[in-house]
Amino acid sequence: MDKEAIDELKATARDVLDHARNTSFRFAPEVMTIDASVYTDPARFEREKRRLFRRLPLMLAASCEMPAAGDYKTIEVAGVPVLLMRGKDGVARAFLNACTHRAAILAEGTGNASRFTCPYHGWTFTNQGALLGVASQCDFGTVNKETMGLREFPTVEKAGLIWAVLDTRSTLDIDAFLSGYDAMLEGFGLANWHLVDSRCLKGANWKLAFDAHLEFYHIPVLHKNTFGPAVDNKALYYFSGPHQRLIRSGPVAGRVLPDEANLFNCIDTHEADWPTEAMMLGEWILFPHVSINSFYDGGRGVIVSQVFPGKTVDESFTIQTYLMEREPDEVSRAEAVKRAEFLAHVVNDEDLPTSNGQQRVLESGLLPTICYGKNEGGLQHFHRWVDRIVDTDDAELNALFRECRKAA
Repeated sequence: MDKEAIDELKATARDVLDHARNTSFRFAPEVMTIDASVYTDPARFEREKRRLFRRLPLMLAASCEMPAAGDYKTIEVAGVPVLLMRGKDGVARAFLNACTHRAAILAEGTGNASRFTCPYHGWTFTNQGALLGVASQCDFGTVNKETMGLREFPTVEKAGLIWAVLDTRSTLDIDAFLSGYDAMLEGFGLANWHLVDSRCLKGANWKLAFDAHLEFYHIPVLHKNTFGPAVDNKALYYFSGPHQRLIRSGPVAGRVLPDEANLFNCIDTHEADWPTEAMMLGEWILFPHVSINSFYDGGRGVIVSQVFPGKTVDESFTIQTYLMEREPDEVSRAEAVKRAEFLAHVVNDEDLPTSNGQQRVLESGLLPTICYGKNEGGLQHFHRWVDRIVDTDDAELNALFRECRKAA
């Protein structure tokens, strides 16, 4: 980790501990009211897909999901089929998952391959995207293989995560968009972690599904039977450009953390002795659609939640991926899978049914506005940034994010 990122982690930890000592809390200036149509308007939804999910760097995979040369993963994002693969040179790349002949889908699921053969006419591509062979080329005619490789998206791999912009012509400054957030995420060391479990859950509008990740206010009420009614419902928010962290201002009742992960054991300890792991607490939000949360069942782990828009305004899907720091043995894997199944239950049986109900109410038009409280600053920050980016032209995006980077 670089010094700037460590300093930022320490500044955040210092602020959290100050609030813990003083039993204090920080509120947004006022209640924010928005039009309910942001969750129901099909035209707005299509605009969000184009201007958020087709223009911004999206975190599409953890590095450990495809650690070896030849590993690949397919995913569909906002109507775009994507093929992520690690080439024989070890570099992670993202491509349009389509043969350049006549657009047939090239691969499905996950696996390992040195080459990909189109199931329609047999064109073959390397795992670095180059066109290797044209079936019956003497019959087909002349093809310029240099220009007929897979359509590649701008891709970066940092902090053990893989981001891609689903626009082959994008000139977006990905570093400016990340706002130094990736440098702080290095504190997890995710590059060498291990994939344990993954699943896909269906939900309502993507913002309704994601809203539950942006506040703790609902936890002791909606999740009283899973996390318990005594859980603190207050969050301290820390913003890095459009990204943010949610951190409780005190220990979580009933949750046992190892000493090296418990920041609140550090209240009377000199800063130089604060372990990095303890400073990584909280929920990390990667705008516009990813949450990373730490757990300690069977060993240190994280649940990565990626929320994607579905085909219509009232649909989304959430991919939950559980990663562990150390390669699990049979016992620790079982404990981790049990935690992953528990978190799937929390989201699938508590959060998402609630958002489905919200969707029905909002689509009725009988509740024309909704509001976010002063204790829901993360929601306010997120929705302001959604509006801001949707309303920003392509030519102005780099300036927008670079301005945020300078301000930080």
